[in-house]
Amino acid sequence: MKIATVTDYAMPLIEIERMARAIHNLCLEHKYGEARELTVHLGVENRILQATLALLEEKEKAFAHTEVVQAG
Repeated sequence: MKIATVTDYAMPLIEIERMARAIHNLCLEHKYGEARELTVHLGVENRILQATLALLEEKEKAFAHTEVVQAG
């Protein structure tokens, strides 16, 4: 039995937005050290999003190639 895996960009993007708001709020409170620490996690989430988008792009290319082969 083949199990479908879902690659979704939404969750990392939502997390990036949440972290950006949290960083902004920390800066407003002059908690720059805490904000700087959170930017490390923001960078990690950014890399997850980049990898997710690369996977989606590859899947789309493979799907387009499959359609061309089947049509030909």
